[in-house]
Amino acid sequence: MSDARVEARGVAKDYPRAGASGGVLTAVRPLDLELGPGSLTVVTGRSGSGKSTLLSMLAGMLAPTSGAVILDGADLYSLDERSRSRLRNAKIGLVPQGHTALRALSVLDNVLLPAVLYSRERPPRQRAEHLLEAVGIAELARVGPHELSGGELRRMAVARALLMDPVVVLADEPTAGLDEESAARVLELLRGAADDGAAVLVVTHEDGAARFADRVLTMADGRLGDSPAR
Repeated sequence: MSDARVEARGVAKDYPRAGASGGVLTAVRPLDLELGPGSLTVVTGRSGSGKSTLLSMLAGMLAPTSGAVILDGADLYSLDERSRSRLRNAKIGLVPQGHTALRALSVLDNVLLPAVLYSRERPPRQRAEHLLEAVGIAELARVGPHELSGGELRRMAVARALLMDPVVVLADEPTAGLDEESAARVLELLRGAADDGAAVLVVTHEDGAARFADRVLTMADGRLGDSPAR
């Protein structure tokens, strides 16, 4: 695994306010953040604090209003959409917020999707099956995603994000809707990815993720800071 890293330099995000009053809503205030290889960073904070907006900017999915996002030495938002997409898909494993699955495919084929879309090599079916077992839904590999609960869909998304051994993993609320045992499975997998050399970011409002982290940061009102000592 390469020593790729993702770095935010002075990134901020504003949204125009609707209505006659105009103005802007600042979701993320200018901040710096570096995610280095071999580390797991947890960002906590209440809903609406800017956590998901920050993660989306780091993932190359949402252009910042100002600042730069550097992935493996390249400024993501200076690239055209096609180049940015190729770099993102080659380097980043993303667990997005919400449920993202193709209903026409089985759970196993949904996990294999990154390999089918972006790799010329034979899809790593054995690894996909191993990851489904690791997140505790191996018995659901052949069913459709419409048959899964919300928590099972989250676990499928984690398996899909890790399929290609990405050098950067960005996980938005990866344990949402999971029981304690299933959440621990997911966090252990993400910890393992960091131990194998990936730069891992977990955005969550759940306290339990902190014990898997090398660093815990708190976001409030669009600002990022160190968490208080526990």
